[in-house]
Amino acid sequence: MKKPFLLQILLVLVALLFAACTAPQAATTERATEAAAQEAATEAPSAEEGAAAAEEPVTISFWYAIGGTQGEALQALIDEFNASNPYGITVEATYSGNYGETATKVIASLESGDLPDGGLVPAGPLWTCREGNYLIAEYINGPEGINMDDYWSVLWDYNAYEGHICSLPFNNSTMIMYYNKDLMAAAGLDPEAPPQTWDELYTQAKAIVDADPSKIGVEVRDEGWWLKALILQNGGQIMNEDSSAPEFASEAGFGAMEFWKKLVDDGLMPPAQHGDSRDLFIAGQVGFFMSSTGNIGRVKDGAQFAWGTDFLPGNVARGATVGGAALVMFPSDQAHEAATWRFLRWLISPENSARFAAQTGYIPIHKQAAASEEIKELFATDPAYVAGFEQLEISSQYPHFWEMGSLDNYLAEAIEQMELDVLSPKAALEQAAANLNAEMGN
Repeated sequence: MKKPFLLQILLVLVALLFAACTAPQAATTERATEAAAQEAATEAPSAEEGAAAAEEPVTISFWYAIGGTQGEALQALIDEFNASNPYGITVEATYSGNYGETATKVIASLESGDLPDGGLVPAGPLWTCREGNYLIAEYINGPEGINMDDYWSVLWDYNAYEGHICSLPFNNSTMIMYYNKDLMAAAGLDPEAPPQTWDELYTQAKAIVDADPSKIGVEVRDEGWWLKALILQNGGQIMNEDSSAPEFASEAGFGAMEFWKKLVDDGLMPPAQHGDSRDLFIAGQVGFFMSSTGNIGRVKDGAQFAWGTDFLPGNVARGATVGGAALVMFPSDQAHEAATWRFLRWLISPENSARFAAQTGYIPIHKQAAASEEIKELFATDPAYVAGFEQLEISSQYPHFWEMGSLDNYLAEAIEQMELDVLSPKAALEQAAANLNAEMGN
């Protein structure tokens, strides 16, 4: 069966990752040992001394993987930092392409050694800690560090690899439910009472389709992401505690797949054609749309009907996972590293977290940002932003692991095989788990 184009890209990326990084873990240990020996021999400057060195004028390079209005919001912050920071730091920022393109660029640069000083990149822990780069943890705990308790703990889970914090949160999101109030009202539903449970989602979606068979009851953008949420909502887990083995092929997972299949079989969600789901929702054709908070701006700009957002409907529990890229540092010299840290720390301050969230729809990552007047005003004037933020309280995240890109591929393949009646829900999910276990060497 032909895989969707995005899946093909992800599979190619995984293959490239293995080609770039197949040296045994002993090599990482050897590099770390050599670095430690050199540090002991030369008495390298401390992080504090490096920070002082960064007060001399220095230019750092920075890649970022978000475009459009979101990229423009980040570039505006960068321009402000360049104009106002007291350290003489200049950030030369470059849009490095979308997530897939940026990952490919980072892979090639890891091989060649031609890396930027920092960046906003997907799967940050895989390009840092997995490569023996623990700079972020060193600077977090250094003299100009941050208090990790100021940020939501689930975001640190998202930036972890094998027990280490490897990157910083920034443009993070959760998947939420967008709903068309006009379609709900036309179907005799209360437009201010969107579905809170799987049963209510099914019932309300059916009412919308029964009222107008040309409409779509439920749609999703990023199928694997919603499936992971459904598994959590059904009492299951995606991976075990240290992400060393999958746990999604369970009774909870099978139940999530069966609910999905029921939506398809009963004509409430079209099979294997989710790529246009956002455009269809914006066009007023979909009752309930599951997608990232990052799409709020696009929906606001395009929808010509009354709409709202809410948590994803739950079953035995509510649940969601986190998405987005991460801020990283790459090794250079002390002056460039310290300057990069100061820039990253500035980006994730309460004020800038609030500003970026208000301009983009991403969640405010800093706890103080949520209490800021800017965010309070945003939530009061535009309640669509509230659900994604409040859903953090019931969100969870497994730590990064090397084959996580393959996990998403296998889940998407399982969904497509199920939707097209190639495999049963149980068999499709079991095959996905078997494929992932094999790739992980379990």
